[in-house]
Amino acid sequence: MKKIIYTSILSIFMISCSKENKNISSEQIKKQKNITDTAIVRGILLELTDSIGKGELKINSNNYKISGKIKITSPCYFLRRGGKVLSFSYPDIGVDHTIIIQGKNGVQGILFKKDSIIYEDFFPTMSSYNIHEGADEIVYQDFAHRFYKNRY
Repeated sequence: MKKIIYTSILSIFMISCSKENKNISSEQIKKQKNITDTAIVRGILLELTDSIGKGELKINSNNYKISGKIKITSPCYFLRRGGKVLSFSYPDIGVDHTIIIQGKNGVQGILFKKDSIIYEDFFPTMSSYNIHEGADEIVYQDFAHRFYKNRY
């Protein structure tokens, strides 16, 4: 009789522990999606997140068509200069804003056009840019014009 009671108590304890582990695991997954950087471009809040080692960009607006994928690994950050996200426009090809995000494995351009946000090519880099000083404009121009050449 004591053996049955002991076994029952042990079984209940093990089941409750396994449920707690499942809850902890789902909470850990939620916590692993940390915001690494934010910016406002064109009045839109942009959030870079770390989702279990992969960079993600959340765009808080439904007014734009989004195309492409984020290909950088986290942590990722917007390149800035003077505390502001560095952005260049190229009206000759219809690009309103070109910004760059930097991850652990390279950089990727984000282009804002009239009603679209395009995740442009990813370039692996051997050395990273200083996220507080940004990159030379030629890098931004390259992202914007590469997009234009690939589309037209």
